[in-house]
Amino acid sequence: MVCLLDKITAMPKLRRLRRLVPDETLFDRRVAGESLRAIAPDYGVEHSSLSDFFRRADGVLGLEEARCRLQAEREAQQAEVRRLKQEVQRRAQEDKERDRRLAAWPPSRWPDGTVQAWLDERDGPRGMSSRKRVNENYVLAERVVETGGGLEQVIDATHLSVENALRKIDAQLMQRALANDTKFPSNARPDDLRLRRLVPDSELIRRGAAKEPLRSIAADYGVSHTTILRYLKRPAVAKQLLRAQRRRDRPRGGRMSG
Repeated sequence: MVCLLDKITAMPKLRRLRRLVPDETLFDRRVAGESLRAIAPDYGVEHSSLSDFFRRADGVLGLEEARCRLQAEREAQQAEVRRLKQEVQRRAQEDKERDRRLAAWPPSRWPDGTVQAWLDERDGPRGMSSRKRVNENYVLAERVVETGGGLEQVIDATHLSVENALRKIDAQLMQRALANDTKFPSNARPDDLRLRRLVPDSELIRRGAAKEPLRSIAADYGVSHTTILRYLKRPAVAKQLLRAQRRRDRPRGGRMSG
């Protein structure tokens, strides 16, 4: 997507706005698909005033810049998720090696509290076994993974964001969840039957839950907006979309894994 920042100097002189004071948030909310009637009260104007403003040259430019900005944010988030998935693999290997060393280290033959027992402990492997870092989110995630669930199902069960699930839940468990996504593609794509060109993924569900304009989504997937609309209306997809909307509306950071 090409930003139109260079066109601002060529913009003709516009009539001064009376009451509306546009800001970056205004454009972001509109690009995200929020209705004019929902936005208007927060800016002290009628929805028709917003409609008129978004048809002005500066309104069109602001919307285009917001699309560029939100697209850049999405790409940055996707890159961060890819990095965290790679990090999960590295941490899982480190945890496996630590667990192996801890399991192989013999317990001290000296009574607890003695200098000899302290010396034995000091010489042993550092760190805590992954099995001792169990908490509520681990238990919830483990139940999901044991039944073949993947990353999306872990997020549904724990109510964590994608990033927090990958950062905070035990790496070996998340490694298994990611492996399940590969083994069972339906974890990420609940309903891709009879699709010709559309290749749906979890990002499509998240963007649909955020009520992003269908035309904007469709452009990134190389299909028409009507194809996206029909896909999101499929019963299985609609259920996943509803769960994603509920998860998006929940406050973040309520429960964190340690």
